[in-house]
Amino acid sequence: MDNNLVFLFDLDGTITAEETLPKISKYFGIDAQIDILTQETLNGNIPFVESFIRRVDILKQIPVSDINNLLEEVRLFSVVVHFIRQHSNQCYIVTGNLTDWIEKLVSRIGCGFFASKGEVHNDRLIKLTEILKKEDVVKQFKKQGKTVVFIGDGNNDSEAMRESDISIACGLTHYPANSVLSVADYAVFSEASLLRLLHQIQSRQPGKSVILSCAGIGSRLGLGQTKALIELHGKKLIEIQLDSFRKMEDVRIVIGFQSNVIIQTVLKIRTDVIFVYNHDYFQTKTGASFYLGARHANEYAIAWDGDLLVHPEDIEKCLSFEGEYIGCSSIVSDDPVYIQTDADGQAIAFSYDSGVFEWSGPACLRSSNVKYVVDNVFNQIEELLPLTLLQIRARDIDTYEDYKNALHFTRGWK
Repeated sequence: MDNNLVFLFDLDGTITAEETLPKISKYFGIDAQIDILTQETLNGNIPFVESFIRRVDILKQIPVSDINNLLEEVRLFSVVVHFIRQHSNQCYIVTGNLTDWIEKLVSRIGCGFFASKGEVHNDRLIKLTEILKKEDVVKQFKKQGKTVVFIGDGNNDSEAMRESDISIACGLTHYPANSVLSVADYAVFSEASLLRLLHQIQSRQPGKSVILSCAGIGSRLGLGQTKALIELHGKKLIEIQLDSFRKMEDVRIVIGFQSNVIIQTVLKIRTDVIFVYNHDYFQTKTGASFYLGARHANEYAIAWDGDLLVHPEDIEKCLSFEGEYIGCSSIVSDDPVYIQTDADGQAIAFSYDSGVFEWSGPACLRSSNVKYVVDNVFNQIEELLPLTLLQIRARDIDTYEDYKNALHFTRGWK
């Protein structure tokens, strides 16, 4: 376990299963005022700091102890809180809320915290004295040499996430803000996936992770959409992929182009996927996406291109094979990458000219062996050769002719 890690959690909607401000405003009958202000802020008409000052001014009429007592009863995400309590020396809450409003709530959670501050007299808030800038907390820990992980969901988390070493967009309560998604390394939408990711960041976990690369734009196909959303016999390609991985716990989908559409499509099928961002998807290929997906993955990472179709009878072989391997098929493409073999049948080289088999994928590698490259997965594998070959029936979709072949290949699949 990396004891140099620090986990910084936003409070509202990340640890709490409900937003605190709407709870306060509804309970004390000031929701109409707060709702108007909130909407104006979301619409970009009022800067966050100004909005916060005005919200606090509205709430000044309420005794501080009343708000503190009310928020003590806020519903929490129990799995998240359990992780925080187990690692309380590494976990901190970072919230724009006022310290005097959340002391009892934070006490329930059981870790240190950073919050905005105010001057209180006779149980009344007199004035704000400090509005917390979350990114300053991140910088403070980084100056101490810490590796900072930030988990948040709102616009006021984006700068802190940008400064962090690792950033997680948290969609447990509502869909994360676009400003957050634009800088996030990961996005999660269930407690199970968040907990799994936090443990993986702490230390490499045993088992396998499937890394499904869906970040590219599919330019050669020319359909104007990511290949993950192509339909085959009435099912999107990514639906077919997810059906193949239904027995795998750790499925990671690397996204870039049309990321929000992919997320929404996937969440209709399963919510425990970990989404990994390749923000540089236009300049990089599947090798970069595989690296990003494998960065905090389990001991073994299975590289699976988003346009790869494997025959259902060969799926289990790919997912359960022990150790590292390279997936190959008989030569079926017009422009294949060939695999050359030695006398023992192991892969010793990739070639554009000749070979016994065609490189199809998937490939399973130790996650610690996955290095950053800007080009393809097979370029990443070259320095690891020789490796065991796993022959399967597979197709990929790079051109419209490939798409027509894929329709024929998948006809009759259940």
